[in-house]
Amino acid sequence: MDMNQYLSMFIDESNDHLQSLNEKMLELEGSPEDIGIVQVIFRSAHTLKGMAATMGFEDLAALTHQMENVLDLVRNDKLKMQNFIFDTLFKSLDALEAMVQDITQGGEGKADVSSIVASLQAIVRGEAPAGEAAAPAPAAASSTPAAAPQQPAPSADPSGPAMSKEQIQLDEFQHSILEQSLTAGHRVLYIEVSIREDCQLKAARAYMVFDLLERSGEVVKSHPSVQDIEQEKFDRSFSLYFITEKDPEQLRTMILNLSEIEDAKLASIDADTLKQLAAEIETEETEEAPAAVDSAAPAPEAASPAAPEAAAPSDKPAAAAKKVVAAPSRTIRVDIERLDVLMNLFSELLIDRVRLEQLATEIKSQELTESVEHMGRVSSDLQNIVMKLRMVAIDTVFNRFPRMVRDLAKSLGKKLDLVITGAETELDRTVIDEIGDPLVHLLRNSVDHGVESIADRIAAGKPETGTVNLRAFHSGNHVFIEIQDDGRGIDRDKVLASAIKKGVVTEDEARSMSDEQVYQLLFAPGFSTAEKISDISGRGVGLDVVKSKIATLGGHVAVTSKLGEGTLFSVQLPLTLSIISAMMIRLGAEKYAIPLSSIVETGIIRKEQIRNVHGSKLIPYRDAHIPLMSLSRFFDTPSYSEDSEDETEIVVIRKGDRLAALAIDSFIGQSEIVIKNLGKYLPQVQGISGATILGDGQVALILDPNALIK
Repeated sequence: MDMNQYLSMFIDESNDHLQSLNEKMLELEGSPEDIGIVQVIFRSAHTLKGMAATMGFEDLAALTHQMENVLDLVRNDKLKMQNFIFDTLFKSLDALEAMVQDITQGGEGKADVSSIVASLQAIVRGEAPAGEAAAPAPAAASSTPAAAPQQPAPSADPSGPAMSKEQIQLDEFQHSILEQSLTAGHRVLYIEVSIREDCQLKAARAYMVFDLLERSGEVVKSHPSVQDIEQEKFDRSFSLYFITEKDPEQLRTMILNLSEIEDAKLASIDADTLKQLAAEIETEETEEAPAAVDSAAPAPEAASPAAPEAAAPSDKPAAAAKKVVAAPSRTIRVDIERLDVLMNLFSELLIDRVRLEQLATEIKSQELTESVEHMGRVSSDLQNIVMKLRMVAIDTVFNRFPRMVRDLAKSLGKKLDLVITGAETELDRTVIDEIGDPLVHLLRNSVDHGVESIADRIAAGKPETGTVNLRAFHSGNHVFIEIQDDGRGIDRDKVLASAIKKGVVTEDEARSMSDEQVYQLLFAPGFSTAEKISDISGRGVGLDVVKSKIATLGGHVAVTSKLGEGTLFSVQLPLTLSIISAMMIRLGAEKYAIPLSSIVETGIIRKEQIRNVHGSKLIPYRDAHIPLMSLSRFFDTPSYSEDSEDETEIVVIRKGDRLAALAIDSFIGQSEIVIKNLGKYLPQVQGISGATILGDGQVALILDPNALIK
């Protein structure tokens, strides 16, 4: 089998599992007694191990196997989670992420993890590092269950398979799922599958059976265990409990249609049989330790890295019962490059559509006009679909922050809660790929410099646990991302003193600066108010990178703060960087586009309304005065000057809370435009964010309001 074709699938699914492991480990750290979470972690680690072994990444599989050994003790109540165990498991996850990253870059996923492996093995042996005490296992857990005798149990279907006591040994959680599934009207089946004696790949055939069943329901328990099946440690048959809505005979036919399957026996389980199983569970619990919960996931990892993962158990059986019937997958993975190609092709189609609209207007043919109008409606729907295909939930960025904040807070000796809201907010994939690093800088600053130490918080009358809120939400054609801490806030005087000392501003300039202008000084290159620069951050370190990156995305970052109460960073970003609605304007012989999302309104101003104040032009606007900018002077347009006009058309634009008016020649109209960058051969042009191709083939420059308003 050619593994190269599965490599990208392996990388994607490995990243998904690693992210899930990080999230669940953080959840377990908050509820270390919750065995349900441990079950989910074990299952993800087990699946990752199988995928890595199948693809031949032995180091990755070996490390994951050592993690499994620790988790297996925890889920069987033979080991209690402690701080040093959490730290070791988190280090293991970091090593696994580094291995997967190496594989992504074309490496073999090898790494020296001997120290981590030694720590995991020491935990399994019951050893603890200095200053830590390993928690003793409960007495009941220390006993080893005796092999259960093979005693036949009643079957609801006389023609079905006979169930041994060992095979029907369910725990309370599994029994609860089966019971609630019956109550909900689902079928509960006991299935026994036999593989032909001459079969060479028993694990692969077992995978095919599990894969088939997972499309029609949920596997609750398998016998032998998942690990034994994937390692071919079984004879020729295996059995399982299955929840479905399909007809048993139909399922049996589907299983028998698989190659090298000799026989399949199905028995329906009714409420009376379940009661007998429950009675046997209670009997077993009084005599010996509880049986370990087998993974509900099938053993597909031994055959394919794209193996489906079974539903995760939890401590809420009612919630689990609602999901007992697995719906067929309705999603597919698509390479982002294909979406880029699709977007580029649609961009060309959009340009041609605008050209056809112009031709239809010139020719004045009713038939052509009707066809073009229909094409416009269809292409608009197509545009919406293409745009939605590129939209990605921002949780793909947010989900890595809880672990990062946890590690930072621990290294700084702080207690911190990260509260995330709006993670389902969607952004264009291009923006998603670029916004991660700026948010990392802002979060690190909030944790390190914003939130006080425990002693300082107690002295200030605050809870010892600080809070950082990470929010995302839509507003108009923009997405706002806010990072707010309840820390010490920004000391205006301290910022100004540092800025004057570094020569960023003069003392005269400092006296007239507003709070917002002072806070923006934090984004000056190399600026910091930290008295001691740590390896994490000082307020201002790296923030110049944040501002420049957000600006290249067509966004804006604002800061508000109150001394002693906290700081809020608000990042405003466009929904997409590919196609936008814009107002087309004319300056003499030249055409420009202004993004509609930045336009407040349009109007006409008379010459006598313009005032000159200290060399700047101001115009009245809603009980205030705003600056009037001459685009013809800014871009040195020789074919137009508003000075010769008695009335001038204006466009009022905004940047955050600041407004300005642009003097233009005339309006052409609103249009959907495709953004094209200026290319690497042109230097960055101030006030221009890109260009677009018009329907007549002309190129129009796109104005950047954020660069025009200072």
